[in-house]
Parts: sequence; structure tokens; C-alpha cells
Amino acid sequence: MKQETNYIIVVKDGVETKIEAPECGHGEYTAIWKDGKVLDVIKSERLRIK
Repeated sequence: MKQETNYIIVVKDGVETKIEAPECGHGEYTAIWKDGKVLDVIKSERLRIK
């Protein structure tokens, strides 16, 4: 199966959460773990000034 979009999938307790790529195309995601499970995902985007 060919995927046409880039994304990250986080699975916690069998539940999948799809995290889309930043709209601007540049960014960073940081996973916060607690007791061996993903607790939060922090999203930051970079805006390039032209």
C-alpha cells in the first residue's frame, strides 16, 4: 500500500493516534514518556521568513 502523506502514528494501550506533518512543512515533535507510555506530544513549528 502506497502512502501519499507523511505522518507519525503513536500507539498507546492499543489505541492509534495519527499525528499529521506540520502544514508549513517544517517542524518538530517531541514525545513525553511516563511509565513506559507516551503521555504527551509537544509540537513546534518553524516559520521561515523570506
